[in-house]
Amino acid sequence: MNFLMPHSPKKTIRLSKKGILNGKTFLLKDMCDVRGLKCSCGNPDFYKKCTPAKDFAPFLKQILDQGAILKGITICDEFFYSIIGENKHYGTPSNKSAPGCVPGGSSSGSAAGLTQKNIHFSIGSDTGGSVRVPASFCGLYGIRPTHGRINTDKVYPMAPSLDTIGWFSKNINTFKLLGTVFLKNIKDKSIETIVIAQDLLDLATEEVKTKFNEYCKFKFGNIKKINITHFKKDIISDKFRIIQGFEVQKNVIPWILKNNPKISSEINSRLEMANKISEKEYLQAIEFKNKLVANLNENLTSEMFAIFPTTPFSAPKLSMSQNKSLEARKKIMMMTSISGLSSRPQVSIPKFIMKNGPVGLSILGSKNTDEVILQNLHKF
Repeated sequence: MNFLMPHSPKKTIRLSKKGILNGKTFLLKDMCDVRGLKCSCGNPDFYKKCTPAKDFAPFLKQILDQGAILKGITICDEFFYSIIGENKHYGTPSNKSAPGCVPGGSSSGSAAGLTQKNIHFSIGSDTGGSVRVPASFCGLYGIRPTHGRINTDKVYPMAPSLDTIGWFSKNINTFKLLGTVFLKNIKDKSIETIVIAQDLLDLATEEVKTKFNEYCKFKFGNIKKINITHFKKDIISDKFRIIQGFEVQKNVIPWILKNNPKISSEINSRLEMANKISEKEYLQAIEFKNKLVANLNENLTSEMFAIFPTTPFSAPKLSMSQNKSLEARKKIMMMTSISGLSSRPQVSIPKFIMKNGPVGLSILGSKNTDEVILQNLHKF
């Protein structure tokens, strides 16, 4: 089981035999407090310095109190700072849905584990796409909720204004069930207006575009196409990079400077980039973010739900060069940054099979429409 951390508990963890998740097994990304255990955030030196947690992170306690059974702690990208899923210290979890390909990151083990074992669901976190991308590459349901809907206390921060808890499942009913645990404001509302986010679809490969267009024509017939924002997607992803990097500078890098851990060259170069971002650049990026949100609200109004491929391509092959990995990451971030910057919920559902493997279909709603998307998944 190459998706588990070496310090994954040998015995399962169960707190209750009652609740709506009773008997459901799950995996957990190595990112938060688990009572009596240490965390690594994908780095062995961090694990050595970390002290055992006194209690469970609140979101984890919610799941365990509902009768779920924790089966293991999963591998993640180092300090959560990648989207590909290859960890130089702990290895790359096998993506059985796309053999020979990466699982996607940073919640790599949480997604890949569900392609290897019969486990009901898994938990990850999403900052720049860390649930949505592995969900797409591994052929799973995955969600980035509205920012702030789920308590992230006792979860190791990367970029707090962008960080969210998210979850995966192979089963639509189990996937929706997690929503009733985390999202208390259940609304019985139908999705009436579905549009194609043409500007995001344009970023995809011809193979993905063809499959997507065939699906839309078959499923919806004549469906409206819109550009959800007039801003260029490479500029959006760059502003995301600046905001994320500046927050990494404040939340991750101080520990690194103090403890001097061994870090892989790819992640180290990203940390060096983050450390050079100025407060002026950050404030300019925040100003841009506000303009983007206003533009999105104008184009994609509260009753509209946009659909598009979750990733521009299926999972790349394992052991890419650093340059190819960087290129793939840039293309992916052009599609994933919008949800993070706008705090909107995005759900990826397993839909398309390409030559190399799966690609998900994404549904993007307005803030706090998480439950509406989950209740209407059967429409897609």
